[in-house]
Order: sequence, then structure tokens, then C-alpha cells
Amino acid sequence: MRLRQLEYFLAVWESGSFSAAAARLYVSQPSLSQQIRLLEKELGAVLLERGRHGLALTPAGRVFLPQAQRVLRATEEAAEAVQQVVEGRSGDVHVLTVRSVASGILPPSAVRWHALFPTAVLRVHDFSHRRALEDAVRSGQGDIAVGPRPDPWDGPVVSLGYEEMVLVGPARRDAGSSVGPEELAAADWILYEPEQGMSEIADRIATSLGFTPRAVARTGQVTAALLFAMEGLGVALVPNNVVPGGWIQHTRRIGPGAYREIVAYSRSAPTQLAQRYRDLLVTLELPLTGAGDLPAGALRC
Repeated sequence: MRLRQLEYFLAVWESGSFSAAAARLYVSQPSLSQQIRLLEKELGAVLLERGRHGLALTPAGRVFLPQAQRVLRATEEAAEAVQQVVEGRSGDVHVLTVRSVASGILPPSAVRWHALFPTAVLRVHDFSHRRALEDAVRSGQGDIAVGPRPDPWDGPVVSLGYEEMVLVGPARRDAGSSVGPEELAAADWILYEPEQGMSEIADRIATSLGFTPRAVARTGQVTAALLFAMEGLGVALVPNNVVPGGWIQHTRRIGPGAYREIVAYSRSAPTQLAQRYRDLLVTLELPLTGAGDLPAGALRC
């Protein structure tokens, strides 16, 4: 049974004759009649009968009519749903990211996205390490990724800016003050487990500044490291965008400043809806620093 046969059957019934239905569908009457006969043969029942007063539905036809209408209506609705996604009017956007970016950078974009596209659901899937994120994108998961720049990468990549890594501790400091290698080497550190991507950032900074951090605790969560530091256990390295406003005086710049680039990327050209989300990220004022605003000598990690 083919959709075309259902369409022909409904056209004949709605038009009242085979000739009128053929003209409506721009097909020849013999071709239309043949398709109806094939449909009836497959069903094992006559659906339409001709009489002196025109066409009439047989008992089998009366049962078949609402089912055929339902199938064609569902087909039309399915095609319209797909068209809405193709044209960027509806659908879900699956965004892959790392946990710190999910909580520290993406929330403003989610609010703005809902205001612009209330029927398009933003689905955010977060990973603990950038390598897990990159593997997920390579395997075809998600529509777009937002996270540290992957290297190398063959697909499209758009830079969104740089997030600063800061040192958090229990003592209050002057806004904008920095900490050098000697103080960093002497401090007690709340470090990250290897599966947490921030562990890689801490290692890069320590190598660049020539010191070895002394661990007093390790955790797999940025939020936990931040809270441990505020409780006085030691110091922790965190992205500045996850630090609550009331705690900003407990942060210090690391050397001339340590920054990680954040980009939007995908395996291939994103769908129209995903591209609209990427364009939104580019135009929004995110808690990131532009490349031209990085301080002289800034560490890029």
C-alpha cells in the first residue's frame, strides 16, 4: 500500500468522480483507476462503487476512509515538522560542552534563546574533560559544541573569547591583584582529579610559571573546589565566571593573567537552527575577554 494510492482514493471520494479527481491531481483517469484497483486488490475489498447517483462508499470503504485520512494527515504533519527544523523554525538544539562552561558561560545564552525561539528546546550535555567533549563531537553526538579550542580540528570553529583562570582563597585581596610563582609554590592547593579538565589547566600553568603545586585535597568538581577554598582549606584554580559576585574579592590574577580560549565548533556545517544558536553566542556579551583585550604577557592555557 502506497501513500499515493491513499491520496488517490481520498481525491476520488472528495471530488465525487474519477474524472474530477484525475483533473485535480493532474494525472490521467486510466492511471488513477488502475491505482484504485490495485489498492482494492491488496485490501481484498471494493472501496468505491458507481451508481446512478454517483460514487458511494462500500461498507469496507466507510471503514477505510477515516484511517486513510488519518495516515495522510500524520504524513503531512511529519513533513511540516521536518520543514520547520530545516528552516530553523522549530526543533531541538543539542549543545555539548564542559561543566564549567555550562554553568559559567552558557546561562545568558539559554535565556536569550528561549526569548527568540520559544518552541526550540536547548538541550545541554556537559562533560568533565575537553577530550571527552571532543570525542563526543567526533562520534556525531550533538549539533554544536562550546568549549576549549580543539587542536587539531577539521570542522568549523568560531572563537567566542577567553575565560580567565583565577586563584581563589579565603583571604580578601585587592581587586586586580596578582600572585607570583613563589607564593603559588608555597600555597596549599585544592587540585582536580585527572578526569576533570581543570587538572590539565592547573598543570599547564604550573609548568609555565615553574612551580609544583602542593595538594591538600582533590576533587572532580569546580564548585566543590571553590567552596573548599572559601572554607579555608587552601587555594583553588577556577574560571572567573563561576565565582559569585560577592566572592570576587577572594580572587587573584595568576601572574600576568591566565586565559583559556572558548570556541563554538562542530564536526561539519551545523544545521540552520544550530547555526542560529552559534550566531547568538557570537553576538551576546558573554563573560569572556576578547583576544585584543588580553593583557601583555598573558598565559594561554
